[in-house]
Amino acid sequence: MTDEMTTLDYIDKIIVLGNPFAEPANEYYALLYLRTGLEFLYGQAKKCDQLALKQLDPKRQYFSFGNSPLLTGIPYELLTCAFHWYSVSACQYVRTVGAIAWLQDNSRPIPTKYVDSVIPEVLAFRDKVAAHFAWSSKNTKDNEAERLASIIPQVAFVKDTFQVQALTIRKVSGGKSSSSKAMRPWSITKIHQRLRERYWPEVIKED
Repeated sequence: MTDEMTTLDYIDKIIVLGNPFAEPANEYYALLYLRTGLEFLYGQAKKCDQLALKQLDPKRQYFSFGNSPLLTGIPYELLTCAFHWYSVSACQYVRTVGAIAWLQDNSRPIPTKYVDSVIPEVLAFRDKVAAHFAWSSKNTKDNEAERLASIIPQVAFVKDTFQVQALTIRKVSGGKSSSSKAMRPWSITKIHQRLRERYWPEVIKED
């Protein structure tokens, strides 16, 4: 028996016996490579934020949607893909932690509910944009405004960071009105800071 414990979630206090990351396999190896990928995407998004801020007046607040003449040198296509990749990997990471917790104690939220409690805005983007464009299907879980919102250009610079889902779309179709308000704005850099506080607080001191 070992007295060693490993904390997977410092906010919801998800703790496992031993150190499964010493010789990681299966779900713990998945957590390691997902974390590595998320850190890489965070670094790339942070560089884009910093490049944009160097070109803007710090005394003003900005909302820039699309290919703004105020911002040059931003790789918008790659940044958009980074949001897609980040949302899928982040949801995978969080769901895996939730599954480990639920398998230990089924009084905890099921993995899908856990993801929705931790990163609901990222989950919405993953479900309606990154996994597949809601526009490309007639899933009854999506409304007409969400279908349109899923396919329009996503990236906007708001205040101090690049975001997706920055616009709320309203659409009237067949006499019915719908809104994409469930698709809330989020930023890779802001979300990643939240995930670090929850899962990897030791990295905050290193950054």
